[in-house]
Amino acid sequence: MKNVNKKTPSHLLDEIKPGDIIRDETGKIGEVVEVEVINRKMETQYYYKTKNNGTVLVIK
Repeated sequence: MKNVNKKTPSHLLDEIKPGDIIRDETGKIGEVVEVEVINRKMETQYYYKTKNNGTVLVIK
């Protein structure tokens, strides 16, 4: 299981792929089925869609 939050280094967030199990700082846990990375102005948004139709969002 990989813990993710805004303090997680970008290179570790980039390494998360479908099949990985992640946990966010609120305790939400899930198996990743899709990853979307959006670069906007001065931030990067990491969207991890999980197996149970949840989404974990990390903004860097």
